Amino acid sequence: MKKLLASFLAIYSALLMAGCGKDGGGSPAPVNPVPTCPSGQVWNGNVCVNGNPGQIPTSRVQFYDYNKYFTQTAWGVSTASGDMRITDATVYKTFLKEAMAICDRNIWGLQSGLADCNRWVDGSFQISWAMDSTMKPIVQFYAYPAPAYFQYTISLGINAGGVAFNPLILTSNNTYNLINQSKGFEIRAQGSMWNGGGLRTIYIQVLNGTLADSYVYYDVYYKHPDRNENIKFATGKFKKY
Repeated sequence: MKKLLASFLAIYSALLMAGCGKDGGGSPAPVNPVPTCPSGQVWNGNVCVNGNPGQIPTSRVQFYDYNKYFTQTAWGVSTASGDMRITDATVYKTFLKEAMAICDRNIWGLQSGLADCNRWVDGSFQISWAMDSTMKPIVQFYAYPAPAYFQYTISLGINAGGVAFNPLILTSNNTYNLINQSKGFEIRAQGSMWNGGGLRTIYIQVLNGTLADSYVYYDVYYKHPDRNENIKFATGKFKKY
């Protein structure tokens, strides 16, 4: 990786020199040096990014995890278990309500069945994310209620949930940062401005691990409106795919 980065910088400098003209005295025009980035950041050829040469992927990397996955079979519904665990159901329901806006959308009235976030707590929740050398994470969340012989939705009243997203795919304003003295990393994903999730930042933390690992352990944090702090609501093990 160091040799690759050094070669990239050498090529970048050569292109800058080749593109510069000469003055009347025949001396080469001055070449702009590679910018000096703030502590904890490196130059990726275009901008300063959070990371270090050992963390910048040379190709796209992808990770995923889920708590359970439902599959319809000839004998019924089969459930596969992942490594994720929901650690705070209250905050998880807030995430489903605000960031994904798929339940508890009414501010007044009657809601039952799949309109109630309680029906989703025992269902499937999946997270996947990807990143390439631009160091711009793309994060996706997908939720599915637990299978039942009869599913229904009743939502009567004043709806103020905003736009529902399932899957919720976040690409803008996401950042990747090193944490824990560069032993791990954190992805910060800003919720959609089309619903209440736009007011919150979603934190995915890996205390120990790099993008080169085949798997990393992680925690997911989201802010509950009644608590003035980010609270962990899911934990598990991301697998590379």
